[in-house]
Amino acid sequence: MSVQRTFVRDGENVAVVAEAVGGDHWRVRVGDQVHEFRVAALGDGGVRIVPVGATAEPACVAYGAPAGKAFMVRVRGRTHTLAAPESRRAGGGSGADGTIRAPMTGTVMKVLCKPGDVVAADQTLAVLTAMKMEHKLAAGIVGVVRKVTATEGSTVDQGAVLVEVEPQPTKA
Repeated sequence: MSVQRTFVRDGENVAVVAEAVGGDHWRVRVGDQVHEFRVAALGDGGVRIVPVGATAEPACVAYGAPAGKAFMVRVRGRTHTLAAPESRRAGGGSGADGTIRAPMTGTVMKVLCKPGDVVAADQTLAVLTAMKMEHKLAAGIVGVVRKVTATEGSTVDQGAVLVEVEPQPTKA
């Protein structure tokens, strides 16, 4: 079995091809790089992905977003969004478009921005805890915070909009 998709990562389209090698073993090509992983389904709908030969913690845990618009991927303590290219999305997506959504139901621990703040693409703007894990969420774009709907201590559902960032105009 082989699965091929194109995702947006840091504003660029990236081709991803995943091929089942056997059992829980998968070979994944991301752009020009090839990786091998063991994959296990989690009871909460996520997928644990561990590099072949790794003895440490899993490389990442992935969760599908509402309506399959994007995947939330947690790698080394940071949560990233892999979204379908704009032409393949219906109604927009999360993260790379400046909209930070909760990757899963959880509690907002910290809100690290306010409307009017100029932010970097990889800057942590909110921290969510879920399933005993801390998710540091970034907008994925350079821009200005337009709206903050997250409140520290509140519980949010998967897909809830936490922060909206408007892209910063580029200089001509």
